[in-house]
Amino acid sequence: MNSNVLYIEPFAGMAGDMFLAALLDLDDPRFTIEDLRALATRLVPGEARLTVETAWRGNLSGKLLTVETPESEHAPHRGVKDIENIVRGVDLPERVIERALAVFRRIANAEGHVHGCSPDEVHFHEVGAVDTIVDVVGAAYALDQLQVTHVESSVPLTGTGTVRCAHGEMPVPTPAVAEILRGRAMLVAGGNGERLTPTGAAILAEIAPEFGTLHEFTPTRIGYGAGHRDPKTGPPNILRVQLGSVASAATRRTTVWLAEVNLDDMTGEELAFASEQLFAVGALDVWTSPIGMKKGRPGVVLSALVRHDRREVLETALLESTSTLGIRWREMERTECAREVVEVVVEGRMVRVKVRTRPNASVTERDVSPEHDDLAAWARESSRSIRELERATVVAALAQLRR
Repeated sequence: MNSNVLYIEPFAGMAGDMFLAALLDLDDPRFTIEDLRALATRLVPGEARLTVETAWRGNLSGKLLTVETPESEHAPHRGVKDIENIVRGVDLPERVIERALAVFRRIANAEGHVHGCSPDEVHFHEVGAVDTIVDVVGAAYALDQLQVTHVESSVPLTGTGTVRCAHGEMPVPTPAVAEILRGRAMLVAGGNGERLTPTGAAILAEIAPEFGTLHEFTPTRIGYGAGHRDPKTGPPNILRVQLGSVASAATRRTTVWLAEVNLDDMTGEELAFASEQLFAVGALDVWTSPIGMKKGRPGVVLSALVRHDRREVLETALLESTSTLGIRWREMERTECAREVVEVVVEGRMVRVKVRTRPNASVTERDVSPEHDDLAAWARESSRSIRELERATVVAALAQLRR
């Protein structure tokens, strides 16, 4: 059994305060409102007043968390560095700090892409306010206190229509939300208005490796977090989380689709860009193979694997990013090893590591794969080689997994 699994159900959307409220509603002594208040005092001394009450949304009730600050009406314009200074100024486990900052970086990257500037130049509006800092750092802290080892989430609902924010009137899902969830499934429904906020989307994208439905899940605690809005249309504005365990099978067989196109008029740079676009819309794998084409011209087969629900968007991406006149499709069966992403602290730094499970086999070095982006960031900051840091991470991961 894989214990301490958190299953998030954003069937009506999600915001940072809804997620925190749902975690508090688990009624787990490891994370309470007193813990959250103490954290807020350390982060922003005297700047936040937290209250929790029971609220009804439709026929469901849950906890409603309110974070009152002097900034609630006039949010400041903080940058990523400003927020990093605040978070790093608090004595917290490095894994909590890194997870919280990773959420803010996702938002900064999305905002930078939308507004055509670098992430470091982005000045947050609502997202930089004290209440959002408490929401994001509180979420990272809560997951650590609850000793959550794995997070799953169902497909989030975004809402529809438009919403007015600091940048003016925006479509729903907002550009930042759409960018944060690029390549991942989302349900554009739920009535007029915003249901999934950039903070909620960034938390989901950071902590849940993929969106889907859990099977053979055994919940031990269930919590509901209410949103501050109470719309009269669409699903009740409430989020459910469940803490429990899942039966872990070493492998599973799934059905996927193979898309292939023959190309002889694209450069290597263009093919690399096309591959990036396919990964961005949810391809499981992308590769090229050399072939000979008519009139003796060299060419390549560009191949991509995708799940059934992403066929349409992958087909669109193939037609937009390549010069192909047609696409071949083949249904295939794929055996997938169970895998999970764990966080390993190496020399005081948190590194994400993917761990593979094989039938009737214990975890060995061949089953442990550190996240390259984490290693690359560490290498740039320390002037050490990625290979050296990878070896250290694998050793630390095996030691942690065998405890």
